[in-house]
Amino acid sequence: MQLWKKNFLVIYGIFLAVVCAGLLLLDAYISLNEMKQWVDQARNNERSIYYLAAGLKDEEISRMNMNLNDAGRRYEEAGLLIRVCVNGYTAADYIQEGQTTDTGAEGSQIGIRRVRGERCLVIREIGREGEDEITVEYVHQLKSLSQIQMRRMWIFCGAGLVFAGIMGLLLYYTMRRINRPVNQIAHELRTPLTGIRGYAEYLMMGKLTEEERFFAARQIVDSAKHLENITEKLLIMGNVREGAIQIERIDVRKMLLELEEKYPNVEVDCRLEFLNGDRTLVFCLLDNLTANAARAGSLVRITADEEGVRIWNDGEPMDEELLRDISKGQDVPASRMGMHGYGIQVCQEIARVHGFKLRFRSSKEEGTEVFCQINTI
Repeated sequence: MQLWKKNFLVIYGIFLAVVCAGLLLLDAYISLNEMKQWVDQARNNERSIYYLAAGLKDEEISRMNMNLNDAGRRYEEAGLLIRVCVNGYTAADYIQEGQTTDTGAEGSQIGIRRVRGERCLVIREIGREGEDEITVEYVHQLKSLSQIQMRRMWIFCGAGLVFAGIMGLLLYYTMRRINRPVNQIAHELRTPLTGIRGYAEYLMMGKLTEEERFFAARQIVDSAKHLENITEKLLIMGNVREGAIQIERIDVRKMLLELEEKYPNVEVDCRLEFLNGDRTLVFCLLDNLTANAARAGSLVRITADEEGVRIWNDGEPMDEELLRDISKGQDVPASRMGMHGYGIQVCQEIARVHGFKLRFRSSKEEGTEVFCQINTI
């Protein structure tokens, strides 16, 4: 596995852990506040029942039972269960678990237990009104609260996964885009460095003729120049990505003359005098496109006019899928570019920062043409 992919997995794993932990803490905080609100509401209801029982304790037993059971039915319809005992006598019991209410220390006891197979909040209040002892047990079913909390947890999980997935894709493609130019440059650096090392070792062998020494030295110089060009492209790519460009008036005729001298099989037809842009970057753009055309065909023609610059060659046509991808400006791996070069991505970046548009056309009958539209400046 490539190093950048390992780094991506580590970073994404940490990010995923932070997101999950954050959502769990948020859910726990909200659930705790909800539980506190339910407890406060339950205690208010329980105190209302207690005060009702305290107000009816001096009534006849039948009247007290009727009023307390009437209140118990209304609470039961709302999903609340109560049990009221006065001096050990059960005046109303809607819990009906077969348990008796024992006397104990005065005060409130709050807990969560299962009643009738359901998870419930239970409040038990024991108080004295004069010589009378009143015990109230209040049971609030937590089914609706649990459903709300479970639904929110699933929503948080789904939202967290979607968010983490989107951020993961963005992180992956960003790291791949950052790493791909490095891989391309590293691939190109390998060839000249291998050549320099090989011919340097050849010179160290000794017993070489003057002609052999000159040939080896010439190969080292050529490899060094190639290495210098690659390094310059790397710096240019950095300037493009950072937006460090200097717009100036460019003499197009002079620039195309340099390309004509550099590539002997190039024909130039220039009807455009000046162009606004960063000279180094624009020259790199045209140089890369011309170098690709020169490698692909035996004849290259450059035409410049007010609309833009056309670079044509008579080589083999480009693959239709590859042509479609680079025409859309997609990030094409170097392994697919073949003889068309590794500089297309750099050209796309340079064109983008200048407001140019690159269009590619290729067929067996008409050859391959790259059109750099410049009238959008």
